[in-house]
Amino acid sequence: METLEETLDWTKLAEDVVPDADKIPYEPNKHLFTKVAFDVFQLNNVPVESYWILEDGDDGNQYLVAQYGEELAQESLESKSHWLALVDRDKKNVTLAYKNEPIQRFASTEYKFSEEDIHIFQRTLIEKLSSDKDFVDKLLRSQPEEKRKMLLKQFPELV
Repeated sequence: METLEETLDWTKLAEDVVPDADKIPYEPNKHLFTKVAFDVFQLNNVPVESYWILEDGDDGNQYLVAQYGEELAQESLESKSHWLALVDRDKKNVTLAYKNEPIQRFASTEYKFSEEDIHIFQRTLIEKLSSDKDFVDKLLRSQPEEKRKMLLKQFPELV
């Protein structure tokens, strides 16, 4: 006599229960996520770096769609401020910009981040610039005099 376990298709059951585990409805689950960029979210209280993109579904609802490695590497993380950190294709450099004006390039060789943790450097840089005025001041003072003057003239709010 066969047991239930021998005849049950566990894969089909899993698909029926969770049809697309990489895509979840936004509204009932938004409290579980933190917004880290324009349409990029991160799952709260999870030790693994995971990113989810907010997308409109065909049914008119919004969904969070899991992103893996290369998919997000091409994206940029932008905070609610005007700071932007872009990763190059080779994952060797992060270019910092303010309102799309390039400010500084951070090389992995100088700042000691790897391809695997470049997104941590990228996110930390944006978070620090968005929340720490002293850090912004230090960044601006580190720029060549002419560039600093041009930036402050173009963006007086950085003073």
